Amino acid sequence: MRLLRVACNAALLALLTCAVIAEDFGYGGREGPAHWGESFKRCSGKHQSPINIDALQVVPRRFREFQIHGLERVPRDIKLTNNGHTVLVNMYYNDNMEPHMSNGPLRSDAVHVFEQFHFHWGINDSMGSEDTINNRAYPAELHVVIRSMEYTNFSQALGQDHGIAVFAFFFKITQADNPNYVEFTKKLQFIKRKGESVDLDTPISLGSFISTDVQHYYSYVGSLTTPPCSEAVVWVDFEKPIEISEFQLQFFRQLTASDEHLRNNFRPTQPLNNRTVFRNIPPEPPKPNESENAAGQIARLGIGGLLGLSLLTALELKGRFLVAFN
Repeated sequence: MRLLRVACNAALLALLTCAVIAEDFGYGGREGPAHWGESFKRCSGKHQSPINIDALQVVPRRFREFQIHGLERVPRDIKLTNNGHTVLVNMYYNDNMEPHMSNGPLRSDAVHVFEQFHFHWGINDSMGSEDTINNRAYPAELHVVIRSMEYTNFSQALGQDHGIAVFAFFFKITQADNPNYVEFTKKLQFIKRKGESVDLDTPISLGSFISTDVQHYYSYVGSLTTPPCSEAVVWVDFEKPIEISEFQLQFFRQLTASDEHLRNNFRPTQPLNNRTVFRNIPPEPPKPNESENAAGQIARLGIGGLLGLSLLTALELKGRFLVAFN
């Protein structure tokens, strides 16, 4: 009887293991994006991400100006984890101190709170980003995932209208290292295998990791770019890329030496299927009134400018005098 019980337990364990493997996903072969829909039905949906953004086809729209609070706050801890698909970054704050966002293309009555951020990259500089602009791919992309505070956790917000949003930032290669990524990229050598985690020795703010321009962006409604591919996700793709050196980007690419899942860990672009992509029109700078204009012009002219203006006025008067007596 005991042997039978052991055999049954072993069979159950094997069955569960097969089920987990069957629902795993990767970026190549039988586990690649072309087969995700076989295990994750939502990955075959009509409003999937990523997409190619054709700048000639976007619709200009002036969204309400983003209200983003807490980007400068430094968390207690920052943990980097190799989850087998990406470098997942969790930031741990004191109670109610997480960064939060509202306005922009987000629903007007909702406030979104920071959840996590992660990365996608390619094996060379010609590929790596998930969304593309005019069919151009960037070498890497950062996704800041935020959740509507109407829902108590990420799982509850999945699939809900404006429940989840993703702020996407592209990377571009520069010669100089990005100082905000120096320790971060060096720590990647300690998480080469799935399940490994490491903490940053010196936590920095979320704002240090992203682009400073949050006024110029594209937006559309899509999905998560990994299974379960839940839809109704609001995407915000910022135009200004984050700078990173080739040396720093290589630390991401070295993770593929231990896990093929991390080789080109980006999903190919999906059909737009009649969705609208918007491009935000930034607010116009305030116009000073006429008195401020006059004062501003005098201030800009300075003493030298005023003397020059006086000389021109004198010459003009002299010219009129000569005309009058000839």
